[in-house]
Amino acid sequence: MPGPRTRRSGLERTSRRADPGPGWSPPLWGVLVAAGIVVAAMGVKAISDIAGPVFLVLTLVITVHPFRVWLRKVGVPAWLASTIALFTIYGILIVILGSIALSITQLATTLPKYGEAFIRLYNIVLDTLAGFGVGTEQFQSFFDNFDPSSLTGIAQTLLSGITNWLSLGALMVTVVVFLAFDASGIAPRMAIIREARPRVAEALETFARNVRKYWIVTSLFGFIVSIFDVIALSIIGVPLAVTWGVFAFVTNYIPNVGFVVGMIPPALLALLSGGDNGLRDMLAVIISFCVINFLIQTLIQPKFTGDAVGITPTVAFISLIFWSFILGGLGALLAVPATLFVKAILIDQSDRTRWFGALISATPGEAPDVDRPMFGLRRKTKSPAR
Repeated sequence: MPGPRTRRSGLERTSRRADPGPGWSPPLWGVLVAAGIVVAAMGVKAISDIAGPVFLVLTLVITVHPFRVWLRKVGVPAWLASTIALFTIYGILIVILGSIALSITQLATTLPKYGEAFIRLYNIVLDTLAGFGVGTEQFQSFFDNFDPSSLTGIAQTLLSGITNWLSLGALMVTVVVFLAFDASGIAPRMAIIREARPRVAEALETFARNVRKYWIVTSLFGFIVSIFDVIALSIIGVPLAVTWGVFAFVTNYIPNVGFVVGMIPPALLALLSGGDNGLRDMLAVIISFCVINFLIQTLIQPKFTGDAVGITPTVAFISLIFWSFILGGLGALLAVPATLFVKAILIDQSDRTRWFGALISATPGEAPDVDRPMFGLRRKTKSPAR
């Protein structure tokens, strides 16, 4: 006859089989999470033409909201404060989308003028390769089939891409109207959410605080970088220096490689328009962009603002690839805000995934700042019980 200990062990095993516990084992849980992420990503990709513009507008409304709150505090009527915030967001969208459209248009209309310069540069490359004993038969075959008018075709392709940006702009203009006026009621809504789901409210506040800091800091230092870029391009003598400075300001929102994207058009024009000194001018553009970016965004910016992104450079680069695949070209601009949203909602506010936040956060040991007012709502603190 089994003793008490044996019976107790059998009951414990039966109880464990009947009650699986609060969750699955880590391997199974990881597989389910990965599968859910894939399904969700493909779903967002299917509606990327809507999800991308709406998310961009949402982050801009969050960024501008403190300005609306300040207008209300100084006595501006609610409808007028919402209208001012609305046109402020419109101005930001015009700067972002208009700068991209202007840069593409300028490049598309200027590129065909340098067909002969391209041919001359091509001949120089062939002669250089032949001097080193490199076979040039394949290169020469390409030259025989090359038509300078093909640059016009490239220009037309670039111009056709503007249509997509204009359609995005039309959708944003409509969405902004609703979001800007709905923002007037965010304070009571956040109070209700805080009472019902404190973790959700904290996640939304964390995201709003981080994305606001990201847009403001990135815009400020991107503007400074663009000014120095314009000065450098003007000294070198690159055509359309102001246009490329504006384009560099927009590409500054692309993490890690943004300045490289903004450097390619002026470097290309410097090479084609510089004549015999084209190679020297192109190298000057590349060196100046690298030096300006390193000094301002690597050495100066962290000393004044710390880390404005909140995630490691590696995660920022991976997010650039991921969100560009999911949301297209707009995903490159939204890579960091979208990652901050996922991090705040799915990682930082869950005890099960908080450990993962330590792997991707730029400052894993820093406690979240939860006492700062957000959405115009100041958190109420309970007095200690007596």
